[in-house]
Amino acid sequence: MKHPKYPHVFSPIRLGPVEIHNRFFFAPHGSSLNVGTKPSDDLVAYTTERVRDGGCGLVIVALAAHERARTAQPSPHPAENLASFRAYTDAVHEAGGKVFGEVLYWWGGCGQWQPLSPPAPSFGPSSRHFRYRDRPSTTHAMNHAEIRAMVDSFGATARHMKEAGFDGVMLHGSHAAMIEQFLSPYFNERTDEYGGSFENRMRFLVEVLTATREGAGAGFAIGIRLNCDELVPGGYGVEMAREVVSAICRRGLVDFVDLDVGLEPQQFHNGMPTSFADRQFYRPWVEKVRSAAGHVPVLSVLGRIVTMEEAEAALAAGVCDMTGAARQLIAEPRFVQNARTGQEERSRICIACNWCLGAKADNAQGCVINPASHRERLWGVDSWKVPATNPSTLVVVGGGPAGLEAARTAALKGHRVVLFEARERLGGALALWADLPGRDFYHEAINWWAAEVRRLGVDLRLGGAADAAAVLAEAPDAVIVATGSLYSKGGRSITLDADLPGHDRPFVYRPEDILIAGARPGGRIVLLDGEGYHASAGIAELLASGGAEVSYVTEGFSPISARLADCHEGRYAVERMKAAGVRFEPTTWARAIGDGTVTLYDTFTGEERVVPVDAVVLSTSRLPVDGIARELEGKVGQLYTIGDALGVRMFAAATFEGQKFARLVGEPDAPMTIVDAFFRPDLPEVNPMPAGAVR
Repeated sequence: MKHPKYPHVFSPIRLGPVEIHNRFFFAPHGSSLNVGTKPSDDLVAYTTERVRDGGCGLVIVALAAHERARTAQPSPHPAENLASFRAYTDAVHEAGGKVFGEVLYWWGGCGQWQPLSPPAPSFGPSSRHFRYRDRPSTTHAMNHAEIRAMVDSFGATARHMKEAGFDGVMLHGSHAAMIEQFLSPYFNERTDEYGGSFENRMRFLVEVLTATREGAGAGFAIGIRLNCDELVPGGYGVEMAREVVSAICRRGLVDFVDLDVGLEPQQFHNGMPTSFADRQFYRPWVEKVRSAAGHVPVLSVLGRIVTMEEAEAALAAGVCDMTGAARQLIAEPRFVQNARTGQEERSRICIACNWCLGAKADNAQGCVINPASHRERLWGVDSWKVPATNPSTLVVVGGGPAGLEAARTAALKGHRVVLFEARERLGGALALWADLPGRDFYHEAINWWAAEVRRLGVDLRLGGAADAAAVLAEAPDAVIVATGSLYSKGGRSITLDADLPGHDRPFVYRPEDILIAGARPGGRIVLLDGEGYHASAGIAELLASGGAEVSYVTEGFSPISARLADCHEGRYAVERMKAAGVRFEPTTWARAIGDGTVTLYDTFTGEERVVPVDAVVLSTSRLPVDGIARELEGKVGQLYTIGDALGVRMFAAATFEGQKFARLVGEPDAPMTIVDAFFRPDLPEVNPMPAGAVR
């Protein structure tokens, strides 16, 4: 029987010899849920939570073509990894899904000769320049023996995948992976039989597809992900993409084609479009290429789908035959299940902040709005079925993301929860970000949390700052302080960790003056940015758009922080500021604020200059607001300070600590304070093991 609302999504599809029960797939992406090059038991839990109970019909997991090409992906190439992969595929099948592997060799993931050694060479058809994480290098132009060895490794990987229980393979021929480089006139400058003409540039792809099919044998789906348009001078465009798709489909080399857009790393902002970009960013290109596949099914994530209505509409319009997502399912593992059962309001909507990508720079992994993501083995959906050992009264002070996540978690565990928030609305600093130009999509996260805490019966007390007496009047067994942070009044920063002379002049503002009090200074403005994050960038754009002449002063070379750059939001923020007329002044800081002037200096040479100003904005560093926690010490059973109130860090730390410490409320032998938790040894079960290993 057809699904009443989403008949296209919830209908079966056949990809070659493999039938899949619905048309929404969990798209491939890098993760760190491996033990060496083996999948971990955490990867098993992470994947199956999105498949079971009628969830995604297909999972496509990212795999390295060879164990030498270590990046964030596991590899089935060494035979000793197959037992762990078999445990992984068995778990997906038991959950009701099919599982393919996306096999790639990519120039930025060349691996190492051995642990902690310098990187191994990066192979490609020609010697080409690239830069990954601001580290420049070049590829090694492969000789014939190296090409043959790489082709053989794809075939061996496919053979191992079949042995390990996979249902199919999708070769990665997009994002500047090796297959695309051979196809591309931009990357491929060879003059032998692997370069020059279209047929020559197709040769490597045909050889890899042939070796893959021979290695896997019958009953195995073979497909490829291809770029619709390289979007670089000298690269191929839509017409050549159509030629490639038509050629491999006519020759019967593939059972399906996946289409997208974006080179890595030059265009990674296209590969994972943020909320600044148009939704379904890939769609115009996919629409132009898809007909070249003929009757061969076309898959695409379309560049960001966050509602099942969007997925259904794309399938109904024939844009593709199957669609899916990575980030939306990272944020909401029950996305497909909730849509199927008519509970879509329960699903989070991914805000495309790309912490799931940028987290790796902090040696982390996860999702800012779903701290349980990547921790499903310990914090997954089933954990809510086990109530707290001792149902308690919890008071949460602060209604930002940390406090909201703490309140939600505690309510799900069966506690009585009272939440105090000084402002009239929930959301904390995230709500202030969401009010800034171009960032309104962040309201989606706040709206979801607000709906959830109300659904779960949290007692919300808005519009009044709680003091210790008000908290203690609730007779709490536990208190979580999530009161956030405020910008330094004196303009303290890493550049000058002392109050800036003249910071108390009447024309000097802090972000709170603009974001909360509504101040709108005009004229000549110097904004000192010590963070490079959304508050400072958004305020600069806001004031410049209102007619002010904004000089954006930063002590380093870049006008934005590594956090924004790693998450690919930075280029959009800078583009918007430039369009508004903001002037950037890098490698500069302030000595003092005078009477209508600011003395600036070059952070490398020390050379000073005095500039006239009408206003100064000190968007420098933030300081924790934790006074109430100090007042409550020794007066409640469990007392946890979390998020920025504990120590100013990234947004994800706030929500993670909200869930982590709310789970400890009312549990026997739980730490009673942050210091107790910090100095306890890790529990052994938090450490990952290879899939199938006995814990």
